[in-house]
Amino acid sequence: MARSAELRTRAEGAEATRRAILAAAEELLASVGEDGLSIREICVRAGVTPPTIYHHFGDKAALVDRVVDDCFAAFDRAFEDRTPPADPVERLRFGFDQYLEYGVTHPVHYRLMFLRAHGRPTPAGLGSYDRLRRWMHGIAEAGRLIPPIEDATAACWASVHGVTSLVIAGFLSRRAPAIAIVRDAMIDEITRSARPRRAVKRAPHESKGVRDADT
Repeated sequence: MARSAELRTRAEGAEATRRAILAAAEELLASVGEDGLSIREICVRAGVTPPTIYHHFGDKAALVDRVVDDCFAAFDRAFEDRTPPADPVERLRFGFDQYLEYGVTHPVHYRLMFLRAHGRPTPAGLGSYDRLRRWMHGIAEAGRLIPPIEDATAACWASVHGVTSLVIAGFLSRRAPAIAIVRDAMIDEITRSARPRRAVKRAPHESKGVRDADT
């Protein structure tokens, strides 16, 4: 029993140390960026030694990846806080708006997640992209997706990332009408209506040739 309690205490202490290191790294990344991140400064802020950081995370790149992964986990939780629409296309519209809202509310996290100079995919980042891919699958299963799933997924991410980056950089207002125009144009381009369009009825005397001649 005493041995179990000792192991539990050690595990809790190790987790507390990891969280302190991650908090210090995130704070520094927000102020100096990845290139200016110093292991020595992280140690000062977290109250640890360099070997402790290397023991828990391996190297600086792995530490940054872990911080980014935590940002993606927070990003995913933002989507889980609200129930998306049942309609698969409206769910995509909802997702676009939620993505933008997270980005402008957490610009530091967003820059770490998507605007790193030496970025590489992390497990949580890949999981977030896969959620978008699953939403596209839902639209395809409803018979409403026009391009292939991978192309539609990439197009959607390119669209929302571009808008979010411009808003964060201050080039576009959060309430700019252009945002809804871009969002809806992208969705209209990759999806079809749930209701098929009815063909326009022509008068018996109206032929294609007559219509062409009138134009």
